Amino acid sequence: MIAAVYRGPGLMEIEEVKTPEIEDPEDILIRIKCSLICGTDIKTFRRGHHAFIPPVILGHEFAGEVVATGEKVKVCTAGDLVTLPPFLNCGDCYICQRGIFELCPNRTLLSNGSFAEYIKVSQPYAAAGMVKLPPDANLEEAALSEPLACVINAVEDCDICLGDNVLVVGAGPMGLLNVLVSQLKGAGRVIVSEPVAHRREIAEKLGALAVDPTKQDLNEVVREVTEGRGVDALIIAVANTVVAESVLSLARPGGRVMLFGGFPGSSTLTLDPNLIHYKQVALLGSSGFTTRQFKQAAEIIMQKKINIGQMITHRFPLSEIKKAFALAMECEGLKICITCD
Repeated sequence: MIAAVYRGPGLMEIEEVKTPEIEDPEDILIRIKCSLICGTDIKTFRRGHHAFIPPVILGHEFAGEVVATGEKVKVCTAGDLVTLPPFLNCGDCYICQRGIFELCPNRTLLSNGSFAEYIKVSQPYAAAGMVKLPPDANLEEAALSEPLACVINAVEDCDICLGDNVLVVGAGPMGLLNVLVSQLKGAGRVIVSEPVAHRREIAEKLGALAVDPTKQDLNEVVREVTEGRGVDALIIAVANTVVAESVLSLARPGGRVMLFGGFPGSSTLTLDPNLIHYKQVALLGSSGFTTRQFKQAAEIIMQKKINIGQMITHRFPLSEIKKAFALAMECEGLKICITCD
């Protein structure tokens, strides 16, 4: 099969690799129809990642069609449209037993990444994580189940309630998904801080109040919207510590601050400890998702509870994935889809 093989920072080539085969009676072979480029893929391509040792096939936001199954497979049949999470937690370790499944240190991973024509999974993996999609499913939207699940995890931790005021810093794909999920949870007003004009336009189309922090006083906007209190939840969906430090004071007393963006390993964040001590602001972090949240995300997408389709702005065939990565690194558009047909 054809696959995009990552061979180190800045190095990715389209190569012919061995196509997975049904070797075990519980094997399931899936033809990947579409796969989305994630921020983690970009970070790995740029500077490497401890979890992805070259040579390796990247990609983990995908949907496809079951094309073959082993004789003992009961959970799906050839022709089923599906999406799957890129990892499953073990359920038995110290962390899982305390309900923090997304931080499980003993994750089971997929056999290869999704920037390829095929992927093979086992029946136990599929039984735990696979979501079967309706025959008329939009597979590009279904591939957004994984990033949407990450956002559901963060918004749940923020404990956003009906009528809450929310500030999302950054209107990239993940920032905009945080807008949509916050609204779904019942947020009263969602403010978005974003310097890039076309991203602000999309935020406005989604019903958010979009602010250009280079031309407008974000502090003043927050004061006006919240009657001087500050926002109930502040979601920082950028990996910029200077920006993060500049907005921490915008959370109300007793509010929640979510560090959603993944910062470079050498980053440091300076904050006033009295923000936590006297204002009792909760500083939170979020990484990954649980299997429940992944399945919930797929259900939300299939039931069209949020307007998620406009997240996908560009499409490239697998053979042109290097062009797609170049575009993604320029922060053009939002989600970029790699098609494998």
